[in-house]
Amino acid sequence: MHKLIVNKLGPIEHCELECSPFMTLTGFQASGKSTIAKVIYYFRTIKDDIVELAKGQALNKISAAEFQETFDSERKSELKKILENHLREKFLNTFGSSWGMPDEMYIEYKFSETCVVRVSLKTDNKYQTPNYIWLTFSKELNGFLRRKNNCFSITPLGIPEEELKRFKAELYKMFDDHCQAVYIPAGRSMITLLSQQLSYIYAKMDDSQKRSLDSCTKDYLELILRIKPEFSDGLRGLLAFYSRKTSLPSEVTGQALKLIKLILRGTYRYSNGEDQIVLDDGKYVKLNFSSSGQQECVWILNLLFYYLLRDRQILFIIEEPESHLFPESQKYITELIALVNNCGHSVVLTTHSPYVLGTLNNLLYARTVQLRNVKEVNAIIPESLWIDRNKFDSWFVKDGTIENCMDSEIHMIQNERIDEISKVINDDFDRILELQNEDEK
Repeated sequence: MHKLIVNKLGPIEHCELECSPFMTLTGFQASGKSTIAKVIYYFRTIKDDIVELAKGQALNKISAAEFQETFDSERKSELKKILENHLREKFLNTFGSSWGMPDEMYIEYKFSETCVVRVSLKTDNKYQTPNYIWLTFSKELNGFLRRKNNCFSITPLGIPEEELKRFKAELYKMFDDHCQAVYIPAGRSMITLLSQQLSYIYAKMDDSQKRSLDSCTKDYLELILRIKPEFSDGLRGLLAFYSRKTSLPSEVTGQALKLIKLILRGTYRYSNGEDQIVLDDGKYVKLNFSSSGQQECVWILNLLFYYLLRDRQILFIIEEPESHLFPESQKYITELIALVNNCGHSVVLTTHSPYVLGTLNNLLYARTVQLRNVKEVNAIIPESLWIDRNKFDSWFVKDGTIENCMDSEIHMIQNERIDEISKVINDDFDRILELQNEDEK
């Protein structure tokens, strides 16, 4: 199982956790949930960074030869050096300048016993900047980068598909990770509000302006712009296109569409350059005139359904899926996420909502009691939504640390963590009630 360590980064003083296929992060605002989620995304996208950098290395070599150019030094063209420079810039674009970070800051991800990546800071005077970002790779990963340096051959059609396939297979096996990571940040409604202008705004931005966006938001924005045209016939059109390429039962896709409709009160379509919410009667509302809840959740729903149909394992990192949603819709979106997870995808969820956590507990409990009452439980909660307790964990982030908030006996999220603030509210009420009772005596 993958293991993450974060030390003195942002609000996190120190935390260590094993990464399950489905895990939630909860806690107060500014406690560090998003920091942990971004660190996971940073590490889990490294293998795909390596693929793209190796491809770019091959193409750059050909380009240099065409113009009779040479690299400044052989060291600069090494795949390891290229990766180090990329991850250094990626760190800055994800977490901000390292200058104000403590010297003890480090983050580490253990993909397997032999594949580990660590990011720390160096203060040695030989580096040009204070708190220089230092990358440390395990022996196995160093060996891979050395062996795969300039490994691709180039044909008139580009890199041979078989070479690329073998490269990925070896890389993903070493990382013990076949998932593509998809980050869905909080504050989605602003991006949705500007949906019709996004392409124009992004095209007008120069490279330095694009770099000013944090990596997670930039990747999310580029993903939406890339796949949006595929929704020209709505979700059912998307299903019709991919139905021949997916092995998913029609019951699963039908259930996903039903949940999406319950949450969105319609369905999404991208038509004539407009983002639309299509209603039951065929009429539509432009997305930028829809409710704040619809704007917040529409691309969570679209991305979950899009990748549900694709033949690729995904790690969904979703921040606050409950934003601006009525409690009933929070229940439905949690069930949709569980459905997608049960189809072979992984999930990291940050949430403040007791409704989200309460729904997850119901889905955990449904699988626990199904051994005795399969049909009866299935009538209440469909089996496709049940969560396997062996693949689920919930973590509470507070005071710079993290603790597992699963009840070890019943294998559910601890009730006191589900709605911790209710105790404070109820205590205040009880104290006021006591004052009233004293006055009436």
